[in-house]
Amino acid sequence: MASPIPRVFFSYSHDSESHKDWVLSLATRLVANGVDVVLDQWDLTLGSDLPRFMEAGLTSADRVIAVCTEPYVQKANDGNGGVGYEKMILTAQLMKNITSDRIIPAIRANSHPRVVPTFLLSRVYVDFRDDLAYEAKYAELLRDLHGQKVRPRPPL
Repeated sequence: MASPIPRVFFSYSHDSESHKDWVLSLATRLVANGVDVVLDQWDLTLGSDLPRFMEAGLTSADRVIAVCTEPYVQKANDGNGGVGYEKMILTAQLMKNITSDRIIPAIRANSHPRVVPTFLLSRVYVDFRDDLAYEAKYAELLRDLHGQKVRPRPPL
């Protein structure tokens, strides 16, 4: 029996064109590996309703990848811009189910001591800061999105 296709929403800040390209590359690769990705770069057109897109994407996705760069963390903590709006929605969802593992912090371009926003401090994250470890971290993320344990528990 085939497992359902996971649907993932990307929450990230538009720090630079190179960062947007990095997110696009990650999202494209996930799609090629069987993940249904909701991404503003694909799914928004000129004149689109941005808050509606964010709310619909965040509420319909199985998982959310929060790409935690230094600007993203600052915007989330300050409640600014689209990141601040998404944080508000995600925080409300966490309050309904505090044990949920829906939000996956993905650390990127972040040398600050606090690599995730306050509302995600208790969450286990995947660390994409070291480009040499990218393939291993990508494989870890992909397995998790498909519901496969990174290190399965051995039988008793």
